[in-house]
Amino acid sequence: MMVLEMRNIFDQYSQPENRVTHALVSALHEDGNLLRAFLADIANCSPPKAKDSIEICEQTYPGEIEAAEEETERRGIPDAWITAGEDWCLVLENKVLDVATHDQLSRHLLTAKRFGFTKPRALVLTIRETDGEMPEGTRVVEWHTVYRWLIDRAPESPWARRVAEFLEVMEGRMVDQQQLTAGTLTAFNGFPFDSDNPFSYLEAKRILGLATVELRNRNDLRSDLGMAPDLPGRPAITGRGDDRVWDFLQFDAAHEANNFTDFPHLTLRIGREDIGAMITVPNGLPRASLRRLVELGPDGFRDLIHDILERMQPTLTVCEGMEPRLNAVQVRFRTQRSVPFRDAVIDFDLRTGFDSVGPPKTQPQWIEAVYNCLANKNSNFQMQIGAKFPYRTCEAIRSVDALDYVAEAWIACRPLIELLVTDNSV
Repeated sequence: MMVLEMRNIFDQYSQPENRVTHALVSALHEDGNLLRAFLADIANCSPPKAKDSIEICEQTYPGEIEAAEEETERRGIPDAWITAGEDWCLVLENKVLDVATHDQLSRHLLTAKRFGFTKPRALVLTIRETDGEMPEGTRVVEWHTVYRWLIDRAPESPWARRVAEFLEVMEGRMVDQQQLTAGTLTAFNGFPFDSDNPFSYLEAKRILGLATVELRNRNDLRSDLGMAPDLPGRPAITGRGDDRVWDFLQFDAAHEANNFTDFPHLTLRIGREDIGAMITVPNGLPRASLRRLVELGPDGFRDLIHDILERMQPTLTVCEGMEPRLNAVQVRFRTQRSVPFRDAVIDFDLRTGFDSVGPPKTQPQWIEAVYNCLANKNSNFQMQIGAKFPYRTCEAIRSVDALDYVAEAWIACRPLIELLVTDNSV
């Protein structure tokens, strides 16, 4: 059976800004209720109450035939106009890859007055800050605000849902092509994968970017763990054929580290089956930190794991399906860039280590095995502790509150972080 790849109904232009404008304007044109709500909620204005109908034109001036995309760019025509009668209009300017300026908006408003609109207004939709103060009558709204508004309107408006989905697709393309280097078109809205919406590399990469931006801005991660929002994560999220994407956040104490692999860090992984929020203890852990961990002894190490599990308990209660996990892996590399050989893996639920906690059944030897590997380290050995959120059993991970659970899983590991991340660890 031949499968045809259909072009999205909104893909009518070559430039990303024009595509996004066309998607929004088309939806507003088709859904009158959505248009009125847009004017009230996003533009914060409304046309005068009169018999005149509201009209929209795109890539042209009111009353003219739509110009070619290249002609529009050359003439500096506003992206869209919303008009009602001969006196009222809203000029819409969309900025995705560029920045709105005072001069550009002043010219648009002056042009509107030349067309006879006595009190024109302007709306700038943007993903980044504007260039200085805008002229009077101009309102600036970021695209992620419009996206959340569309999501809220989606249950009652199929057109709102179509535009929101198109914004997700456009953002995924632009992230993959490294066009979107600052700001976002959408906002984090949960990790959406399940049997009806299976894992997609591009979608996961887009969501990972949104999630890490929000996590970097969380005050609890800064105050409780010393997360450093200014330290970089991965320079590029690569691996299109992989079944996961991941990024990391660093700690303030890592400012002097040569490489993130030489210091503990917060890892967020979006996989084909689940989400992972882990504290990574890398192979290159400083000797002072490893020594403090080993000096706990087997019983002290077990007490540390128990403390983390107890701190996770409140989140486990409200986030059904969440799993407290520890995994440790021994790897080796044929070359620096090759896929590693996984020579040994230990991966278990923390609840297996303690009586009267289960299910699952108690098997404390898993914790003993990890401690013995740390105490007798003789290989490229990495440990992670935190939580997994399987799509199959954890419905809460698909909600907008998902990042609260991610952050709480990391914060529960604070005893380990305090032990390893100190000023003399680097």
